[in-house]
Amino acid sequence: MADSGALALEIGEADANWELIRDKVVEERFGPAVVPVPFLEDAAAYDLLSVLVRKPGRAPRLLGLARPLVPVGELAQLVQQGLEPGELACCTREYSARARGEAHYEETRLVAGAPCHIQLQLANVHKKVAFLALRPGQLALRPDLPWLRGLRSLYLLHEVFYCGGLALAVSRGQSLRTLRLPGPRPLAFCCLKFTVGPRGLLGPQKPLGPALPARVAWLKLPALEPPAPPTESKSSPQPWLGSPQRRAQPASSRRGDPDRHAMSLPLLPSTESDSDG
Repeated sequence: MADSGALALEIGEADANWELIRDKVVEERFGPAVVPVPFLEDAAAYDLLSVLVRKPGRAPRLLGLARPLVPVGELAQLVQQGLEPGELACCTREYSARARGEAHYEETRLVAGAPCHIQLQLANVHKKVAFLALRPGQLALRPDLPWLRGLRSLYLLHEVFYCGGLALAVSRGQSLRTLRLPGPRPLAFCCLKFTVGPRGLLGPQKPLGPALPARVAWLKLPALEPPAPPTESKSSPQPWLGSPQRRAQPASSRRGDPDRHAMSLPLLPSTESDSDG
């Protein structure tokens, strides 16, 4: 991808173009059951064993809208006891992804009535998988988390695809703009759904349903701030300010583990219906 004479592509416009191609890129490179990182700018929030929760509040169910998902931090930073970062490090494995080395994707789309040519290059594509065996009730979320009240389930990223570097070029007419982002950078992920019981106890795995997860909408983060340390009583700022974006997830062909009360990662998602109830 030649950068000679190209102008800089701002991250906001890069995310708008990433949204146009991300589903095809991820399905082609990693398979139909893998979820793209919704925003390149927020990619660091979708690291291995990060936690996603639905935005607090009521969704207008009559319109068929689900509450947006938002990343809230890494699991080790959100629990009050029972899990050390070192334990997670020894339970993760790194593999070469199906798209090895440098992957290339390009597509021409009609944007605002004019053709737009988008090129994407990914270097050193690989994935990390978490293998972690936990008993239901072994972990409890910190009671000072601002989104914990009323939470009945959460999503845990147990498999993440990374690239060692990313280059995105957008051509419109005679204008060429490019953006290069260093790595390692999360590109896509698979997640598992777990129940959350009284006092924030992490319970057994729940079925994800026919999509990962179904009819998901995403919130773009205004800033990526790490969660407050467990010793602090001050609540960390709520990161779900922004406008949600929606994507329909393709159906997964993988079947669930028959032992639904186990918390061994990775388990494979079930084909039963997804519900936060």
